[in-house]
Amino acid sequence: MCKNKPDQTQGTCVHVEVNVTKIVKYVCITGIAIVGIIFGCSAWAEVQKGNIGSSAE
Repeated sequence: MCKNKPDQTQGTCVHVEVNVTKIVKYVCITGIAIVGIIFGCSAWAEVQKGNIGSSAE
């Protein structure tokens, strides 16, 4: 039975609550993490490239 309709005698009732604030917060955090990983990997590649070149001299 659904709490909102006390006269309903059979069937099912599903109550879905969407919290947009949490969704936006987690999407932003995920985006920041992905951008950080991309820039971190490219910076790490530049550091490694610089280390290889300086050790060969």
